[in-house]
This record gives sequence, structure tokens and C-alpha cells, in this order.
Amino acid sequence: MRIRLWSVLSALGLLLLSSLACRPKEAVLELVYLAPYKVGIEAGSELPGAPIRYVGPSSKGAEVIIAGQRAFKQKGDSLDWHGTPIEGVRLDLALRILWFDEEALHVIGKARVAVRGPEPEAALIRTDSPMKYDAPVFYTVPRGDCIPGTQIEYLGKTEEGAKLGGVEGYPYRKLADSILWEGRLREGVFLRLNVRVLFITEDSLRVGGVATIWIAP
Repeated sequence: MRIRLWSVLSALGLLLLSSLACRPKEAVLELVYLAPYKVGIEAGSELPGAPIRYVGPSSKGAEVIIAGQRAFKQKGDSLDWHGTPIEGVRLDLALRILWFDEEALHVIGKARVAVRGPEPEAALIRTDSPMKYDAPVFYTVPRGDCIPGTQIEYLGKTEEGAKLGGVEGYPYRKLADSILWEGRLREGVFLRLNVRVLFITEDSLRVGGVATIWIAP
């Protein structure tokens, strides 16, 4: 009887926490992250998240298979891809070839990751996926709103600093203090947001730092 009562109370507690979590005033249709991107593609392997396979060097240049079609690339050539690696995520890669040899093809450029219909929730994140993107972010968060991609709410300015909701433990942050969030944006998409407080006013909070996104098909 006691075990059953404890289970009911635990369920009610989780429901209460969910109801108290920060809810955006308007539904966020899409979160977009723009990240510099650099990766080496081993011979015989594919570019993470894209149907681009590096075969190896040849007399014509780097031989690659792009969506089933054979191509030869020189240093400095483009290697782009646009698609949907998993449901609800749009990935746009704009890359250039740095160099290549028998072992790997090395590319550099930028990645645009668009996550549709995000529903942030605190969760253990998966960091083992090769589809990883580190994007610089800067947000101005109105009082009563969440930091995008999180359930951390800005509650206002106090003598102790910015007061936050949805954080564990001490809720105050002063200028240059860090704010860390780890959770899931939607199925298969994980976020670690590591930002610092840049500016505090009565009406808004300004933060900046790095959003690391993992896509796990």
C-alpha cells in the first residue's frame, strides 16, 4: 500500500513540475543554429548525416560518391548537401575541400541546423553521435520567457542578479556568470547550451555562448 501511494505521489510530482516548466508565450516553430564545421571523412566512409562517401584519391582528384553519383573534386572545390537526416531536422552543409590523401578527405565550412517544432525537456543527452555541431548563440530573453531551446525562464532583475526559473539549486546569476542546460529538443536531437550572462535589465536578459547539438538517428 505504501509503495503504491509513493508511486502515485511521484507521478503527481512529475506532473506538477511539468506544469510549472517555462512555456513560451508563442509556440516556437523552428530553432536555427549556424555552426562552423570541420571534419575528416575516412576513405570508404560517409560524411556524417549526408549521403556523400569518400572513395579515395585518384589521378583526377578526390573521388566521391554523392547520392549515388560519382564525382571528382580538387582542393578548394565545394562539397554541399541539403536534406533531412531525421524527421523534423533540416541540415544544410556548405563545405570546401581542404586536402585529401589515401586515408581521409578533409573539409571545412558551415552547417545550418534547423529543428522544427522543438519541445525542450531536461534529459540525459547522447553525445556519441558523429553528427555534432557547435554553434555560437546570442539571445535576448524577455522577462517571463525561456532561453530558446531550454526550460530556463528569466524571472527578473534582483539585488543578487538575474533570477532564473527552471534551474536546479541557486537561481541567481550575475554578469559573466554561466548558465548550463542539457536536454532534448525533440526525438533524436540533443542540446547542451553553455552561455554566460552579458546584460541584465528589468525587462530582459542578454546571454551568449555555445550551443552544441547532437543528432542521433
